[in-house]
Amino acid sequence: ETTSYGYNPFRGGSSYMVVGEYGRTILDGDATLRINPFFRQVEEGDKNRKNAGLAASIEYAVCDEVTVFARTGFGAKQDLGAAFDFSCGAQIQGIPGREDDYLGVAFGVFKGSNTVDEPTTNNREYVLEAYYSLQINDYCKLMPHVQYIKNPAYSAESDAVVAGVQAVFSF
Repeated sequence: ETTSYGYNPFRGGSSYMVVGEYGRTILDGDATLRINPFFRQVEEGDKNRKNAGLAASIEYAVCDEVTVFARTGFGAKQDLGAAFDFSCGAQIQGIPGREDDYLGVAFGVFKGSNTVDEPTTNNREYVLEAYYSLQINDYCKLMPHVQYIKNPAYSAESDAVVAGVQAVFSF
């Protein structure tokens, strides 16, 4: 038996996600608080699934070279089921000649709920991630990363290692 990965609920159909962000600098500029409400709708065949929730994060600059962060979020129990996540980590700067680059590590726990369509006995996923942010110029940043995932998609059959590169363009 093989497990398929890469399922994309936004492929095909009429699906969308709306995310907002409110950010506030606190503690004399040493910390940033962010609040992100979201709403998602996924159409799959004859099913129209909706989910809404709220995420929040705080980032704190311990010193000029180290920033720690904690993030949490909750998706309301609707057609896609309830979900909760918590992650924390650190970002380290200070590479000589690369002031805008940083190395990061993070650990996260994601807890889903059993849905009618896809019941599961294992409803937690654990992720350990390492990443590097490479600032190419004022407009482009590359972020290679690797993740070790225990119980991917809430399946205890096997663990997964995922690697990728994110490109961020600013205008």
